[in-house]
Amino acid sequence: MNTFNPETFETKFAISDIATDLYIQGDGQFLIKDIAKKIDITPAEVFNYFPNKKSILEFYYASLIIRYEMMIDEIDDFDSYTLSEKLSNFAFTTFDMLQEKETFVEATLSDNILNSFTKTDFEKEIERLIKKFLENDDHIAISSTLVLNSYSYTFLRRQYLELLRFWLNDSSENKELTMELTDKATAVFQELMYNPVLDKSFDLVKFLNANRKAFLNNIPIVKQFCSKIENENL
Repeated sequence: MNTFNPETFETKFAISDIATDLYIQGDGQFLIKDIAKKIDITPAEVFNYFPNKKSILEFYYASLIIRYEMMIDEIDDFDSYTLSEKLSNFAFTTFDMLQEKETFVEATLSDNILNSFTKTDFEKEIERLIKKFLENDDHIAISSTLVLNSYSYTFLRRQYLELLRFWLNDSSENKELTMELTDKATAVFQELMYNPVLDKSFDLVKFLNANRKAFLNNIPIVKQFCSKIENENL
């Protein structure tokens, strides 16, 4: 994994930020020399950071996640947020950030991100952040952690992209439908991840098995229950 370099990131973001504006001004076209001029570097230096124009534009989206992490680093009690609060905060903040470049986002989000045939850096960053939220949450039920793997992170990333698609096409006032959908979806997901029912069921089975001799002679229903478990495991 490459070590994060704040100075390198700031330069790359400045390049992509300017490129997004030039892209709209130029009706989908921009020149490397114009970017270089605006941030006082040479065109050759731009290529030290990006191999081509497409990668410059795509970095704008990937940078959203890194910029968001910089923001939450300034929130003293962010670690105390619930899973729903963290995911909602992430979604609402990225909506606001995308809104700042509304014209560019409307022109490029679908083709460059939502309908991409390969996993973009933006999507990789989304998965990394979601994984970070989940793995650092002490309230998640032990049974829920059993399903946390690369497949589940991919699924969650895709759900976020679908939420972005909904946001992009939401014609309700102030995108209120998207806000309500986000609140409800994150609340339900938190309930699923925090629910301890399966944990308690596992504890009950372990307890019954560990003390089966004490129970078998006195409680017929426990005898039947343990026998059923044994038969199913054969």
